[in-house]
Amino acid sequence: MIRGERGAIRITLIVGALVLAGAGFGIGLLVGGGGEDSASETVSDTALGDSEVGRQLFVSQRCSMCHSYEGRGGEDAPPLDFMTGNLAPADLAGMTGKIWNHLPAMEAAFKEEGIPFPTFEDSEMADLVAYLHGGGPPPDVPDAPAGDEG
Repeated sequence: MIRGERGAIRITLIVGALVLAGAGFGIGLLVGGGGEDSASETVSDTALGDSEVGRQLFVSQRCSMCHSYEGRGGEDAPPLDFMTGNLAPADLAGMTGKIWNHLPAMEAAFKEEGIPFPTFEDSEMADLVAYLHGGGPPPDVPDAPAGDEG
């Protein structure tokens, strides 16, 4: 990979992490402005974004190639069901940290597989987070053929 492409991927990763961190901060403000109990109060998934758009993004951005959700999707990366219902600002901020820490492994896996790294526009990350945290229906991905070990 040439130096310019690697730098562009790193910039994309950093910008994505900053967007997630900003979203977590903004959600905290929505919930209660940082009061003592605001970290445990929950936010509705509809306050975060459009969960149906997030469901579509889970497939179109290829998240479902590696991650499963509601029992559907890939098996090469951790399932994301643990996010369901965790709508307190502390939970959302914690997810931001998990994604940040997971990015180097994702970057290496994408490079190894020759898969373009996903990018998100405007509110798409908020929509994806609304879907994963809101517990939407399983992603619309085809079932693996019988006997297919992946």
